[in-house]
Amino acid sequence: MTREDLNRMCREYQAVLLMSETEVFAMYEESKAECMASYEAEIDYWENYFGYNY
Repeated sequence: MTREDLNRMCREYQAVLLMSETEVFAMYEESKAECMASYEAEIDYWENYFGYNY
């Protein structure tokens, strides 16, 4: 990890600290939705790969 990475993480962390609870919750919901979408896509991929059909 470079000094630049650490500086970026520090800035992101400080930005989160300055956010309101509503903003943090909205960011959490957005990242959760993205995470779920990629997780479901992964499951679909492996179901197709192994030929599972429910």
